Amino acid sequence: MTHRNHAGRLTVCLALLSFAFLPAFAQTPPQPTPAAPALQWMTYSYPADGFQASFPSEPEMQKRDIPTDAGSFKLRSYVTQVAPVALFIGVCDYGAQAEGKDPDELLQGAKTGALKNSVSHLVSERKITLGIYHGVAFESESDSAHFSARVYIVGTTLYQTLVVAPIDRPFPDTVRFLDSFQLIARTSK
Repeated sequence: MTHRNHAGRLTVCLALLSFAFLPAFAQTPPQPTPAAPALQWMTYSYPADGFQASFPSEPEMQKRDIPTDAGSFKLRSYVTQVAPVALFIGVCDYGAQAEGKDPDELLQGAKTGALKNSVSHLVSERKITLGIYHGVAFESESDSAHFSARVYIVGTTLYQTLVVAPIDRPFPDTVRFLDSFQLIARTSK
């Protein structure tokens, strides 16, 4: 297999993995939101995955093996719901599959996969960084949901941060959540 074909195959895998959890959130119609007490934001640290972020409640961690043409990858997701909004951080280490690949190409593959998996169209996009690491921030919309995402490539690890809110009710703490994501020293698993 040529280097170009191998890179293309990984980009397709990134597209398949990106927001792989979304179908359940994207297809669920928004429910009425009862008056809720003030959210109690706290910073949660995950040294095994090398990040910390603030959530309004402790996120539920889920692990899924996602089979792709380039092999099976473990997706670890951290999700909190503030009905009807979902706050998500996904972590996937591609190991040798991503070594030496163009980070911007990998990010575009992840964005394309997110749009496909969420059945949404791109509203805006911009390149960002997290320290020295490449990232992309984008907004997209489906018929019922608005997606605010930031995706980063750190070495061979893809980090996805996401807020999913009803199309007609933006989440007032979207920027707070997305800005809270920080890299920390990673411990061995």
